[in-house]
Amino acid sequence: MVGVSPGNHESAGKRKSTRTTKGNPYIKSAMCEVAWAVSRFRNRWLAAKYWSIASRRGKKKALVAISHRMLRIIYSMLINKECYKEPQIS
Repeated sequence: MVGVSPGNHESAGKRKSTRTTKGNPYIKSAMCEVAWAVSRFRNRWLAAKYWSIASRRGKKKALVAISHRMLRIIYSMLINKECYKEPQIS
């Protein structure tokens, strides 16, 4: 477990803000560093996603969201044994 998955607190159909799950603090900080580095790239899908989330929710929450998304991409690459393909920016 890395600990970058979002908390799940819902009440009356509304999603509430919670803490992320517990996990390995070293991997979590490394993934957030990588997410910050990715956000500085130009014309990249993850960077565009970061700035989209950051404008609505703030930079720290966007970092955690992008690191979670990168972990899902890495997991998918390992399971399917295929290389990363950059999605098109829309």
